[in-house]
Amino acid sequence: MDTTVRARLIAIAAKKQKAAIVYQGIQVIDVMTRETYQADVAIDSGYIAAVGDGYEGEENIDGTDQYIAPSFIDGHVHIESSMVTPSEYEQAILPLGVTTVIADPHEIANVKGADGLQFMLDDAEQLRLDVRMMLPSCVPATSFEHAGASLKAADLAPFVNHPGVHGLGEVMDYPAVERADADMLQKIEQIESAGKLVDGHAAGLGAREVNIYGVAGIRTDHEAVTKEEALIRARRGLYVEVREGSAARNLKEVLDAVTESNASRFLFCTDDKHLDDTLREGTIDYNVRYAIEHGIKRETAYAMASLHAANAYALQDRGAIVPGRRADYVLLTDPDRVVIREVFVKGEPVARDGKTIITSPKVTVPPNLRGELKTKEITDTVFELPLAHPKANVIGVIPKSIVTNHLVLDVPVVDGMFVQDTAQDLLKIAVIERHNGTDFSAVGIVQGFGMKRGAIAATVAHDSHNLVIVGTSDAEMKLAAERLVKAGGGVIAVKGEDVLAELPLEIAGLMTSRPFEEVGATLEKLNDALDVLEAHRSFNPYLTMSFLCLPVIPNLKLTDSGLFDVKTFQHIKTQALR
Repeated sequence: MDTTVRARLIAIAAKKQKAAIVYQGIQVIDVMTRETYQADVAIDSGYIAAVGDGYEGEENIDGTDQYIAPSFIDGHVHIESSMVTPSEYEQAILPLGVTTVIADPHEIANVKGADGLQFMLDDAEQLRLDVRMMLPSCVPATSFEHAGASLKAADLAPFVNHPGVHGLGEVMDYPAVERADADMLQKIEQIESAGKLVDGHAAGLGAREVNIYGVAGIRTDHEAVTKEEALIRARRGLYVEVREGSAARNLKEVLDAVTESNASRFLFCTDDKHLDDTLREGTIDYNVRYAIEHGIKRETAYAMASLHAANAYALQDRGAIVPGRRADYVLLTDPDRVVIREVFVKGEPVARDGKTIITSPKVTVPPNLRGELKTKEITDTVFELPLAHPKANVIGVIPKSIVTNHLVLDVPVVDGMFVQDTAQDLLKIAVIERHNGTDFSAVGIVQGFGMKRGAIAATVAHDSHNLVIVGTSDAEMKLAAERLVKAGGGVIAVKGEDVLAELPLEIAGLMTSRPFEEVGATLEKLNDALDVLEAHRSFNPYLTMSFLCLPVIPNLKLTDSGLFDVKTFQHIKTQALR
């Protein structure tokens, strides 16, 4: 804030000058004291100038029957999971009251490295949505799969002081932290030296491991899935990001840990949320609604959506309706149901009645980010799974979770080969390396999708984003894979010889430049295709499938190198067991 603006705000607060706008007699949701009260709120020069009685503005707005609250901050999100670019994401997210996001672009970085990171920074630079990028800390996520790029500390160094960079993204390679890996510690040190922050990823970690994260300089975690895990983290100084995405839905369990005494350590995030789910139910606004219904005090829920996130990420210029903070706020008609009438950034309206009212500047997508799948030849044998014995390791899907069960089941074997059995819900899952044209590919067995026919496939497969396919027959899996190779990436559902629905993702096989409304509509067609395949609909099978490749989330996953046991942190040498 420059001195001229500060002097004007002081004069307005002293009632010596009129503010640009005053909401008179509006209900203020105060996240500082966790109460709601009636007052005048003066707005000027992009800031909140005063809160109190008797303020006059050049424009006076009757605040009767309206509520004002700080706009929302998403504490951890991968924009790529929306499948649209940052500029198009802005159009979708601003009407929901989110005006700041802490974004980790490690999805595109795992595919296109520094070029992908630079594109995300460039596309976000001129937006009204404040996109705070966290440099990807783990590219590749582990050494157990084959990504499209590698980013060492030296590769990240040129980005550390970029104005759009806010810190280091989720440190998910816990073993590297525990063994004090030199490159990992260098990534943390160079971020801390720049006065920036480090995000965590403590999936499945207990008190001992959380202690190690703490002394390593990690200050947040979004992977708590139980009350007990949340309390372990909060008691050791981590901010707990209560997550509700498309695949990982942890609000119910983690909110049980929140009390009025410890709520300041909790904030909201979405992590990975598909655009169709965003448009259907919202993001942080959904979390606030759910929290209030769950019994969290209304003002505390709003604080978790704003002030607590601002505190966690050292954004002291926003997050509350108090003098001197940025005028990032929402006007509501029903605060309990989070019915938002208007959204403001720096005092300027950006969305009204569920629609964005500003245009979003876009940058041209560089040719080298265009999707091109370099896979091995997709032959019939790619999907074969030889089994010497019928008892085998099976990935067990847990609905609404990215954690899986490690099952050992008797499975059908014919002529030494596993065959899918829809009656037992035993399907094949395949992962094919798609960045460098290597021979790496693997096939496993998965239970929990409920599909009776067809196949689904995607090039969104966290975090290395290889080609992943789940299907009831090898022929349909082959068709789905071949179509995505031809398209340069995307998401697809097939039945027999027919393509039921397909969303091409021409940017790194992860995103598209298409308008968000079109993407949302296509995703709904993909959802409708699941009914034809008779897949379960109590969770998102596409997003769930994408996380079955991530070997840093318990318990059993499949990479392009084979089945991976997250507990032992190594590949399983044989699929079958005696």
